[in-house]
Amino acid sequence: MNTVFNRKLILILLLLTIASLMIAKEINTKTYMLRSALIPGWGELAADNKSGFIFLASEVLLLSSYFYYIEEADLKEKASFNYAVKYAHVDPNIDLTDEYYYHMSRYMSSDFDAGGYNAYIVEIAKARYPDDPEAQTQYIEENSYSDDEYWGWDDEDKQNNYSILRKRITQYGDYAKALTGAVIANHIISALNAFRISSHLKNLNAQVQFDSNMNPVFTLQYNF
Repeated sequence: MNTVFNRKLILILLLLTIASLMIAKEINTKTYMLRSALIPGWGELAADNKSGFIFLASEVLLLSSYFYYIEEADLKEKASFNYAVKYAHVDPNIDLTDEYYYHMSRYMSSDFDAGGYNAYIVEIAKARYPDDPEAQTQYIEENSYSDDEYWGWDDEDKQNNYSILRKRITQYGDYAKALTGAVIANHIISALNAFRISSHLKNLNAQVQFDSNMNPVFTLQYNF
């Protein structure tokens, strides 16, 4: 998950809640808004407004979807590891990094043979230091995989299947990230909606949308 992304959205929620509480003049308005900030729809329902059911249902659906994709990503993570152990002969007792997983999806082996990751590192070393054998050796030692980190796929089909598993993990992670933003947006909109229906700002509308990079775009509109 993107920690910076989540922190920004949480900060937006806190700032909006604090600002709205300062603006609200009636204790009931503050209470309704705070309730909806905590549980979307709670403030609206407390104010006898049926729109609360929409926000509450959205919260349940969004959270359910979020935990579904988190669980699926975890299952695919375990499946890809077991697959690599079985068909790429990875040592099951070593800790594998995301970079290691990525390289396994791109190279048939970690060897210095053709198609191996270490062979690729050798070519990079020669290209960077064409007239410096010592620098080449140092680069290779620093960037190649050791025998303990060996992998070697049985065939290309096994490697392709593994790559598909890893792509699904990334996809599910992206879905969970988007849903995290949607959950927080649901809290923000519900809090503002509760403020609107319990105050004199009946014509105030709030929207939180996401751009192509999943960054939140917050807008306020007042109809005169």
